[in-house]
Amino acid sequence: MLQKKQIISNVLIIFLLTFATIIFEISLSRLFSYLLSFHFVIIIIAFSILGLGIGQITYARFNKKIDNSSLFWIAVPAISIFLSFSLLLVLSKSGISSLTSFGLPVFIVLSIIPFIAIGIVYAYIFEANKPYISTLYGFDLIGAAAGALTSVFLLNTFNLVYVVGIVISLLLLVLVIYTIANKRRFVKVNTVLLLVVVLLMWFGKDTLNFDIPTGKDPSKDMSRLMNNPSLQSKIIESRWSAFGKTDLVKFMYPDNSESKVMFIDGAAGTDVVDIDELAKDSIKLRKSLSGFPAVFAINFVKENEKDSILIIGPGGGIDIAAAYFSGYKNIDAVEVNPSFVNLMKKYNPGTFFDKKNIKVHVNEGRNFVINNQGKYDAIMLTIPVTKSSRGADFYGLTENYLFTMEALADYLDGLSENGTLYFTMHARQEVYKMLANYLEIQKKMGVDQIEALKKIYIYSNGMNPVLVINKKPFEEKMIEEVHLTAHYLELDQDVFYFPYIKQEGLDTIVQNVNYKWYMLDNILYDISSGTYPQSKLWETAPMNLKPVTDDSPYFFNYNNGIPDAMIIPLWLGIFIVGWFLVNWMAKWKTISFSENTTVALREKFSALALISFLLGFSYILIQGYLFQVLNLKLSNPSQSFSLLLFTFLLGNGIGSLMTSRFKRNFSKKIIGYTALIIVACVLTVYLLLPIWYDQLSEFWIAVFLLFPSFFIGIPFPLLLKIAASFKDKKIISYLLGISSIAGVAASIFTIVISILYGYRFVFLFGLIGYGLLILITYRYKKIKILQQ
Repeated sequence: MLQKKQIISNVLIIFLLTFATIIFEISLSRLFSYLLSFHFVIIIIAFSILGLGIGQITYARFNKKIDNSSLFWIAVPAISIFLSFSLLLVLSKSGISSLTSFGLPVFIVLSIIPFIAIGIVYAYIFEANKPYISTLYGFDLIGAAAGALTSVFLLNTFNLVYVVGIVISLLLLVLVIYTIANKRRFVKVNTVLLLVVVLLMWFGKDTLNFDIPTGKDPSKDMSRLMNNPSLQSKIIESRWSAFGKTDLVKFMYPDNSESKVMFIDGAAGTDVVDIDELAKDSIKLRKSLSGFPAVFAINFVKENEKDSILIIGPGGGIDIAAAYFSGYKNIDAVEVNPSFVNLMKKYNPGTFFDKKNIKVHVNEGRNFVINNQGKYDAIMLTIPVTKSSRGADFYGLTENYLFTMEALADYLDGLSENGTLYFTMHARQEVYKMLANYLEIQKKMGVDQIEALKKIYIYSNGMNPVLVINKKPFEEKMIEEVHLTAHYLELDQDVFYFPYIKQEGLDTIVQNVNYKWYMLDNILYDISSGTYPQSKLWETAPMNLKPVTDDSPYFFNYNNGIPDAMIIPLWLGIFIVGWFLVNWMAKWKTISFSENTTVALREKFSALALISFLLGFSYILIQGYLFQVLNLKLSNPSQSFSLLLFTFLLGNGIGSLMTSRFKRNFSKKIIGYTALIIVACVLTVYLLLPIWYDQLSEFWIAVFLLFPSFFIGIPFPLLLKIAASFKDKKIISYLLGISSIAGVAASIFTIVISILYGYRFVFLFGLIGYGLLILITYRYKKIKILQQ
């Protein structure tokens, strides 16, 4: 039996190991979000997490060799993270891109190696502590919960390289604890090594704050502009946070003029605009505002309707300046990225902080609209796109939740009686998609398409179309004036529509070519006249222009069917499911157990493996749905994910710790507590949340999530307790690996299902998974394959 000190040390080791792993995983996602396009982040992170399962299965296959050199393997995670992360930084400076056939595989390999090493150590510690498996698994989950919450603080406080240095220090601490607890050699050497690393980090904080360049990717505007030979550029200041990396860059042009631009994760540049400077220079003022498309529409607003305006995503301040010089008396601006606001407080206080009638809030725009009781005369969204992946699913962009039907309904509710929304978009397809949302909302309110389109008008300079939505129908006289002025200013390019205006067009043959021209967008005009049903807007489109809901919040997905970015991850998920089914049907003949490999043993392992796979799969499906439902109640995307993950894992950990009291009838308890999972989830989603959703605070969100997560954390440690009855040192490791790999596949399928059918189907499949688990466990128990 293990000594009490060894048990405590092993619990501490597993806590620190998972604590450091979660911080490293989130840090890695931040690094790749900066280096690469978000769709490459999906692929690499999916493979990285797969590394945990591969590591656990690797230990199962080579446990004797690993046990004989355990001290070396305990040291490998810290070493592998140091080497892998260093090489990733070297590759980023050398300019290797994920777009090359060489780049992406290298990024995947370098990312997956540390997780394989961590998975090996993880399995080794679990196998060495079979009698205390529930306690160990409980602290594993609590360590992961603590890591999820701590990662936000660390990334908001220190730069990314320093945070990874903290991760390495934690893993070196694991090595020191292990050598002391097991009375191994090199205790003094490892302790000194840890102290040296900590001291170097403490005294070298500024040295570790070196620049990481963006990858050579078309979506990285910052890299493209800074490499333009006709421009001179200089990074004024950079800041890492849980949201990503924010850079303030100064550009010098050939005509001796200069500008400052802010970037988030190397993309989505926004010009820094100083109100005080514009007020001193009328020519510069006209030039700046003329480049801001929404100004045209604001100029036609009556003075008595300019009491208050809300700007969602003010970026460098052009939106604020436009509202300020247009005469709005009270200006609220909501920015989701705290680094943006902090940099503007330092470098552009005249726009963001010095004016009494301008207030800047760090919050998620839609959340602010919902929670703010005031009614605005105008709400403005000017291409609020950061191109930064959310931590929750590694696919959805932060901005997707700003552009759903429910979000649009929230904005309309936030307007005064005659208030107006101003959407400045990238292109025609975004306008169509937002209109699809709008028309569907109006239809549900009993407003037909003819009346609905009297409340909107659209104009475009050929690059950034502006969609204007009024709460009430526009006055015909006002529309005629705006329409004529738009023609005069050549704002009739690309998509162009005004109500009450008669369509004009040309349909003729020029040199055997049929030439067609219409003044107004012909599709919108036909819908406004009742010639076409509103569904014509998206049903006949070659791309996905369907209305977007919170249940499937992927506004920027224009693929019909599965998005291109999900093809590689989807094949990975299919491969994982196929790999499991082939081995399960073959009774895992590829595995040779240490005990006498009998048919009965293989049948028992096959039963345990199937339950483990279903548990890992269903766990992620339910988690994904609960996070999606509760996420909108929180004010910051990155912090929302960390808080939800912390609460969910904490509840799992508490449930797991409770199973340490269970001594027998484990299969029966798996059936009972899995049934309670289904009941708790159904009650939470269909009863408790609908009743209290509007009143939920962050505290009550945590309480609500703890209820189902407590029961969700119980079945798997019970399964491990059954596996612990085997003397073989492979059973637990294989089950851990199978569960981890199933979780990777489930994460991929969660995204795919939610895109194709919505998150409600993700939840349904999760419940079905747990239901199957009950039936399968009952069957195995009945035929006496599962016995303790």
